[in-house]
This record gives sequence, C-alpha cells and structure tokens, in this order.
Amino acid sequence: MTVLGALYRVRQFTLALGAHFAGDGADHLETCLGEPQLQLYRQMSSMDQRHCLATYRALRDGGHADPSLLCAALLHDAGKTLGPVRIWHRVGAVLARALAPSLWARARGKPGSLLYPWYVHWQHAALGAELARQAGSSSEVVWLVAHHEDQTPPVDGDQRMNRLLAALQAADRVN
Repeated sequence: MTVLGALYRVRQFTLALGAHFAGDGADHLETCLGEPQLQLYRQMSSMDQRHCLATYRALRDGGHADPSLLCAALLHDAGKTLGPVRIWHRVGAVLARALAPSLWARARGKPGSLLYPWYVHWQHAALGAELARQAGSSSEVVWLVAHHEDQTPPVDGDQRMNRLLAALQAADRVN
C-alpha cells in the first residue's frame, strides 16, 4: 500500500467514525431513485449512505448528469448491507488485502459465520449489483455497480460505459 493509499484509508476511517445521516441534503434522492432503489439505499449503514451520497455529489458537481451513473453512485455499496460489514471488518479487509492478498482472496463464510462479513465486503460489488437488479434498476446501473471495484475496465465493455465506470471509480476513490 502506498503512503497516499494509507492516508486515504486513514481519512476514510476518520470520516466513517463520525458518520451519521439524518437525511441532510438527501431530499432530492426521490427524483433520482425509484421507491425500491430508495429502500435499498436506506438499508445501508449511515456510513455507507454518507459515502454514496458524497460520491453522487462529486459526480453531479463535476458536471455528470447521466441518470444511470448518478443512480449507481447512490447504490454502489449496497451489497455491504448483507454482512453486516462493520468498521472493524473494513479495517481488517484493508489490512488483509494489503498484507495478505492470498488470504483475502480466500475469505469465505456462510451467513452468520465469523468470516461472512469479510466475504460480503470482498464480493459487495457483485452482491450489490444483484440487489440493484432485484430493486428494478436498469441494466446500466447494475453493470456499473457490478464493476465499480474492477482494477481495469472490462475489455469488451462499450466505451460509453467504460467512461461512466471510470467516473464512478474516480469519485468513489476520493470519497
């Protein structure tokens, strides 16, 4: 992990510790999300809601107006609701990914088991994409949620979707 990466994680952890969500500034979500997607958003922890809303705002304030991109920003971490993924799971995941990537890649567990939250954290993009699909999200939103953790864009992806994915990933990284 680079020094900048470590500083980013420290910032993210500090923000997470102080995260609370009282709907502040989120009254416009109903215009972006349908009722099933809004319910999915509301199931996320206050920390994840704050992060997703900050990601959304960064995109919107950066001039992005694509509805699929903005919806994906609000839902991209919805898979973490299946854990539950707590702050100490996130810290452990960051450390395991950086210090023991092979151990991280083997993180598995059944619902209710000690390892399950790490599995959810590791697979949250795919799990969140399925939740978004079940909530009636468009195929573009589902695709963006599914790929938001990818290190490289899919080779066979269309250029427009790859540009939207790159924008989502950039906003996700800084929030």
